[in-house]
Amino acid sequence: MKKRRLLPLLLGALASVAVGSMVVTRLSWQAVLDLWLTARPRYLALGFLAYFAANVLRARRFRTLTGDQIATRTMLRTVIIQNVLNTFLPLRAGEVSYLYMVHKSGMVKAGDNVGSLLGARVLDLLAALALPLAALPFSRAAVAEGHAFLWFALTAAAASLAFVLGVWRAEPLARWLAGQAHTQRAWLNRALTLASDVLTALAQLRRGALLLRVVGLTLGCWGLVYVSGYLNLVGVGVRVPVADAVFAYSFPNLASMTPFYMLGGFGVFEGTFGMGLHLVGVPLEVAMASSLVLHVAELLFVLGLAPVALLLRVGTVESAHGMS
Repeated sequence: MKKRRLLPLLLGALASVAVGSMVVTRLSWQAVLDLWLTARPRYLALGFLAYFAANVLRARRFRTLTGDQIATRTMLRTVIIQNVLNTFLPLRAGEVSYLYMVHKSGMVKAGDNVGSLLGARVLDLLAALALPLAALPFSRAAVAEGHAFLWFALTAAAASLAFVLGVWRAEPLARWLAGQAHTQRAWLNRALTLASDVLTALAQLRRGALLLRVVGLTLGCWGLVYVSGYLNLVGVGVRVPVADAVFAYSFPNLASMTPFYMLGGFGVFEGTFGMGLHLVGVPLEVAMASSLVLHVAELLFVLGLAPVALLLRVGTVESAHGMS
């Protein structure tokens, strides 16, 4: 059993090493040094502020999805820890930390907890596809790679259709599962009940006001993520049109949603972002070098918010003592 659990971790680590070694062989360390020496800290600082604002919106969205029962500062701390763990640990370990911390609040039912995470991740995928899809017609990639637009459009359409059908049929499926939770196996009854509660939580998105609010927060969050990426590109000395930056940045963003994005994403980030930049006309040597420099800067962003999580915890504890 332990060997089976370790197999995905081992495969993910091997994949990261393989991709990383391919990236390293294509890197020009002189180009990396040149970019680092010509970096513009002002733009990188603005990129960090945009990244922080994106996390605030992400926290507000999770608060909305869990019925506004958890304070925004508590949810922001949860999101920061979730991001750190998802970046450096395998198999999206940060998602478990989110479920645990929301459960620990004692204010959200298990079904609503899991439903909020599932709904958020589906919306994240849709937004990560929709924004580059909107930018692609104005990007050089649409001319250089004729099939790129079709690939993004088909993927976004299929994901959107699956989400709409899932939300539309969630409530009747939840009732059916609840009706099946009368077996002789207690663990199966609990699993069916939890699945029913999760679907019931997702069905709440059929309410127009709630759906519009969550979609707006999701688009705002991802819009700031792409703004941060563009400012970071300018900060490391790579000037490309905004549409090109959005299209290229979608590759590492989508890669980061996979279970095998681990160990800081080294290799995977550089490979996917370098490919995206090369598709919009950036020379391969510059694309790979800027991907590495930008990746280091973004990892510093993720780690830079860790002290904020600590401060938020201290503030929450002090507030709790004051109320008592």
